Amino acid sequence: MPIPTNDLRPIVQALQGGHPREAEALARARLAAGVHDRSGLTLLALALQAQDRAGEALAVHAELTRRYPHEPLEWNNFGTMLRQCGQLEDAARAYRRGLELAPGHAGLLLNAGLLENERGDPVGALECFMRAHAADPRSLELRIHAALANIQCGEVPLAQELVGGWAAWEPVAPEHLLDLGWALGMVGQTADAEALLRRALEEPVDAVSAQARLAMLLERNNRLDEARALVDGLPAPAAQMPTALRNDIVSAQAALAIRESEPAGARALLEGMLAQADGPVVRMNVLFLLARACDRLDDRRAAMESLGEAHRLQTAIAARLEPEIAVPGYEPLKRAARYLDAARFAAWPRLAPAADPATPVFIVGFPRSGTTLLEQVLDAHPGLSSMDERAFLQDLIEHMRSAWGLDYPDGLGELDAARCDELRALYASRVAATGCHRPGTRLVDKNPLNILRLPLIMRLFPDAPIILALRHPCDVILSCYMQNFRTSVFALLCSTLETLARGYVNAMNFWIHHAAFMRPNACVLRYEELIGDFPGHVRRLADLLGLDDVEPMLRYHEHARGKGYISTPSYAQVVQPPNRKAVDRWRRYADDFAPILPILAPLLEHWGYAD
Repeated sequence: MPIPTNDLRPIVQALQGGHPREAEALARARLAAGVHDRSGLTLLALALQAQDRAGEALAVHAELTRRYPHEPLEWNNFGTMLRQCGQLEDAARAYRRGLELAPGHAGLLLNAGLLENERGDPVGALECFMRAHAADPRSLELRIHAALANIQCGEVPLAQELVGGWAAWEPVAPEHLLDLGWALGMVGQTADAEALLRRALEEPVDAVSAQARLAMLLERNNRLDEARALVDGLPAPAAQMPTALRNDIVSAQAALAIRESEPAGARALLEGMLAQADGPVVRMNVLFLLARACDRLDDRRAAMESLGEAHRLQTAIAARLEPEIAVPGYEPLKRAARYLDAARFAAWPRLAPAADPATPVFIVGFPRSGTTLLEQVLDAHPGLSSMDERAFLQDLIEHMRSAWGLDYPDGLGELDAARCDELRALYASRVAATGCHRPGTRLVDKNPLNILRLPLIMRLFPDAPIILALRHPCDVILSCYMQNFRTSVFALLCSTLETLARGYVNAMNFWIHHAAFMRPNACVLRYEELIGDFPGHVRRLADLLGLDDVEPMLRYHEHARGKGYISTPSYAQVVQPPNRKAVDRWRRYADDFAPILPILAPLLEHWGYAD
């Protein structure tokens, strides 16, 4: 008995029952009977898609946009089919037309963001995903996509805000476990990340990617034996695999090979991945890893070529996010380091000491000067606890500006006792929220660029011990240049050896200028001397801080290994005993450093590195 041509239920039932050919036949019968309604055409397209006949499905969706040109959903479906057929520019036009009709359509914005990722535009993807999240803030899928896009573009704090409260969400659907687990790992919530990735191992579609990403997470947490067991169980990367899956496998294999001192194997894997890499973010990440492998192999030219291209890609992304940093001659640390003169400092009103005598211990210096090593040494003592790297002092500067209209550092003299107490209370609340400060211990606040916040420290914590980490400026600059720092400001700062040299000079001159008349309770500790006489300098630190038992500090590497996640690039070095591997690395790249030595000359002289 023929079905009524206006009854869609048999077509739907055929699709749901896994019979797309039957569904197609029923849909075409309706068309032959002259019924050309929107629902019937949509079901026909779905039946064709289910048979992998994307070209024919695309033609049906094109017909739907002609018949219903003012329906955003039809432009959304048409754009998605165009994406599936590889017609990315046409897909972009379809999504744009849909968004002209419905600017806040979350589904259109989601698909437009996915398209921008495919087109290699992470900044465009970020804009789309953030707009989609704003349109539907309750959607977990949109929140996860927005977080991952922020991570790709170096906006990690915002990603943390987007996914940090995930445990309070409704149950996470199986299809979101992989991406949410990865996002949490990238923002430092590694215990939660591991739990979700282990759940994703049970999902057939995501199991291999989950295995690769879990291996990378474990390597990042210095659990190398567990990471190796997972990597050994991965299939070999193959051309027929989806690109994202193949990249996950190669990235896990290469990261572990570098940790296990197999740079030749890592280089081969990464060069193969680079040959097929699409999009600037993937290429940039591969190039930074490849440079590390080439450096280990002492192929200095290849390392520098990889770094040069990686930084060019990174700077282009950063400049799109913050166009002002692309202005020629922009020096981020020079803009941040506004000087205070001695007369203004002398005019500060005297304040009573802070109520809490246990002031923090501050570790400052230029990035890659050994600050993480010092942090782990101190954190190993049971009377001290660190909170990993946080920008809480900068938060106080922002509070000064927003709450009271006071600029930094000129406005510090206008802080009375009540305002200083308010800033210290805000600082304490931020520290408490990290959950890292153990009760009854003294806080260690390690943030290298707090070197630019010395005047603020002197206003709020004038007696606080400050440890200035020093290391040969050229070793510092080389190490920074080799890092994949994700924030926009650091991307620009590290874009060339010259910009790094100028940034180093700006930061150190700021310290030298202010320390001369502020006379902080500071200890200057050279990395080379610390490594040369580790027990002696640990004893010096203990004396500075009034500590008796130095034995735990001498075994800092054991303590660091037990901590798991360490946010800085030194996570692999600080779980090893002190050694001289990183001393004088720059001399292998002496030809590259020759043009910037004149920039550094005054500070090389000042710190005694002029030889």
